[in-house]
Amino acid sequence: MVNYTLAFASSLDGFIARHSNDNPFEWTSKNDQDHLKNLINQHEWQVMGRKTHELNPNDTRKRIVFSRQFKKIELIKKDIPNQFYFNPDKDQWNEFENICTTDVLILGGTKIHDFFLYADLINKIYITIEPVHFKSGVPAFSYINFKDLIPFFSQRGFTNNQKTINESGTVLIELNKSQ
Repeated sequence: MVNYTLAFASSLDGFIARHSNDNPFEWTSKNDQDHLKNLINQHEWQVMGRKTHELNPNDTRKRIVFSRQFKKIELIKKDIPNQFYFNPDKDQWNEFENICTTDVLILGGTKIHDFFLYADLINKIYITIEPVHFKSGVPAFSYINFKDLIPFFSQRGFTNNQKTINESGTVLIELNKSQ
């Protein structure tokens, strides 16, 4: 069985980016970046949207990149064997799980978060809340207000653990789906 973990950082006001070309490494804490590196090392595969992939390319990691620009599953680059484009509108889910047979780390953006949420595939969620305000930007989910996330997931059987991870006040939230 494939386990799906969603991880994202956000501002205090609930945005995962200031704009569509924003790279979170520019505003997240070293603590969050270290946490993300640990998660990446714990998961064989990463799933993300095309924009996230383009903002953070890495030829050494196994990736599935969601993109509606492709008619079938195909390699992103012919010389990189473990990075594929996947069109969720055209490709079958069993094709995805034939490629990703172990732990998958979902890295965003919003549409990717939405897809896995509404498919009810997420087993665990890590949210790092950085002590910054953006006032506007890219939300974590299309149809859930950030202040409603914890109640939303609690109603769906997720347990909630939170801890402050640095002196600046960065908070790490871990949500685990009860079995």
